[in-house]
Amino acid sequence: MRHLHSFVVTVPGKGLGNGDLRVRISLGLHTISKSCARGEHHLEDENGKPRAFCEDRYAFSLGLPELARRMIEQNYFCWQSLDRNRAMNYAVIDIAPGRIRELVDGEHQVIFFYLYPCSQDVADVNLVVTSCHAREVAFGRIKRRFNMLTVLRTCLFQQKRVP
Repeated sequence: MRHLHSFVVTVPGKGLGNGDLRVRISLGLHTISKSCARGEHHLEDENGKPRAFCEDRYAFSLGLPELARRMIEQNYFCWQSLDRNRAMNYAVIDIAPGRIRELVDGEHQVIFFYLYPCSQDVADVNLVVTSCHAREVAFGRIKRRFNMLTVLRTCLFQQKRVP
């Protein structure tokens, strides 16, 4: 499961004082597991909730490091989304900005993440992928879209968690 190790993506000229913006990407436990009843679990998440290994999520997670890199380097769009616990995150699907007109309502693999300032020298912003799974998306209901560089720079310059 080496693909779950954190790594840094550098965006030239988008950081403080036109320096580079360094984004440390971490993939959470929910990217390879699903919720389950206590006693049926193999894992526990950071909140102590039971999780079971999920082959489908694991298979998709193998491509997450490259997808996360691409969504930053190609400046994908994202939107705000509530999770089951009513926590606000960003959501993104794997579609390059030039293909945005091709979006069709329906089931998509959705990646959920949030950002917060990095307190270590290794990066400027932490991007935590909290989960990824198939979900119905109605693009007409998305009120506002943001591009990745905008949300990354908002986190950097305001020095707070977003969304």
